[in-house]
Amino acid sequence: MHTKPLMIALVMMIMSFGSDIKVYAESTPTKDSIVQHLEFLGYQCKKLDQGIKATHGSKLGFLLIVLKDGLMAQSALAGTPSKSGQSDKKKNKKLSAVNALNKESTIARFFWADSGELVVRASILGAYEKGRFYTFMEAWEKDGEAIGNHIKALKPFLK
Repeated sequence: MHTKPLMIALVMMIMSFGSDIKVYAESTPTKDSIVQHLEFLGYQCKKLDQGIKATHGSKLGFLLIVLKDGLMAQSALAGTPSKSGQSDKKKNKKLSAVNALNKESTIARFFWADSGELVVRASILGAYEKGRFYTFMEAWEKDGEAIGNHIKALKPFLK
């Protein structure tokens, strides 16, 4: 086989293009590219030091934090803190309500903060990539809808 002349010709051809060859991959996502994606999905965004605040007229708002190895979305709904001496029955209802959310969710995890807030958190590991991020956002939005599905059980514990 005479592959050496073919390889040399290929290398020469590539070199002749010079600066016309452009690389479009984004190795580290910038807040701007993520904001652009979120705005395309209908969110209003505000860049903050700690991340991107994303709000929407009909979907769960959140703070998107850019991590070293991925992204984390977090939201919190104002709640009533547990009182000392609260009955076991009421504590169990509160835990049952959040457990029902966790059973229904695909990527988000729901928990009660010590301050009484209902916290929703989900992460996506790896480099930002539009297709994966879109899939993540679809799942995040679906999990956010679970709150509405369980609002009757949650209402006594939310402000």
